[in-house]
Amino acid sequence: MHLKAAIEALLFASSGVSPEKLAKVLETSEEKVKEILEELVKEYEKPEHGVVLREVGGKYRFYTKPEYADLVSRMSRRKYRNLTESQMEIVALLLLSGPLPKSEIDAFRGKDSSNVLSSLQKMGVVRKKRHGRGFLYQLSPSFVESAMLDEMLKEVSQKLGGDGGQP
Repeated sequence: MHLKAAIEALLFASSGVSPEKLAKVLETSEEKVKEILEELVKEYEKPEHGVVLREVGGKYRFYTKPEYADLVSRMSRRKYRNLTESQMEIVALLLLSGPLPKSEIDAFRGKDSSNVLSSLQKMGVVRKKRHGRGFLYQLSPSFVESAMLDEMLKEVSQKLGGDGGQP
């Protein structure tokens, strides 16, 4: 078995996997896995590939390159493709501020957000989580992953001269 090919196959079959888990499944050292992951990251940056390998939240997975995203979305008909202005406003607020109660979302927008939040929940973009006696609204992990929001935030922060949230 070729270790690099095995790692590639496991990455392809997963929705994100850590180097630790790969090492355990393949019965090899984590250092060797990390070395191969770095090779694959560089390899998939080349223009002849339509995907890139990224590490987000300690897990590696393949993502569509931005220049092919429109093609993929036409084929998959992603449910978040056509967010309204009101929906985008709430997504941006939650992205920048983190989980918020509805009252704070309403206060920021200056109007009731019940219908917009409900539609975002149905689309799988936002989820509601019990917090004390009320609820907090936050972006769903699947939306964050599929939209590569962590990666976008890092890039924007770097362009603005920040450190991308890195320690």
